[in-house]
Parts: sequence; C-alpha cells; structure tokens
Amino acid sequence: MENEYMEYETFTMELNGKEMEFAIEEEFSVEGKKYIVASQVEGDEIKEDGCYIFASHEEEGESVIEKIMDAKEYEKVTEAYLKMQG
Repeated sequence: MENEYMEYETFTMELNGKEMEFAIEEEFSVEGKKYIVASQVEGDEIKEDGCYIFASHEEEGESVIEKIMDAKEYEKVTEAYLKMQG
C-alpha cells in the first residue's frame, strides 16, 4: 500500500449512527467553497475501498468539516472532483 507510511490529518465524524475516523487525502474548491476528500481509517491503515467528500470552512480560526446535506451540491462537487481526477 502506497499510503501506508504517509501521515494524514484525521478527524472523527458520525455517519449512519456510528463514529468513524477519516484521513484527509485532498482539498479542493468548487465555486469558491472548500471541500475535502477523506478515506475511512481502521486501526493504523486507510481503507482503500472508497472515499467521502465533505464541506470544509474556517470558523473562529478552526477548521470545520461538515457533511454535504444538499443533494444537488453533493452531485456538483462530486462531478467536479471526478473531472479533476482525469
């Protein structure tokens, strides 16, 4: 695994009623808003079976990461990210 020895910033968020740990792999912007791409962490390893996209912004000097609740926004951001990947 190529990601095995890299260090990532991590955060915890509740999804589907369960606390999950994520590693931030990429940051990007769409129409002036910031987003992150994160993968789930299990133990000391990043799961490579998919990624999640979250909204990100600064609040009182702290990074705030949130689920994207609007389906249209999520679709637009996902399409933009996939285009960036080639």
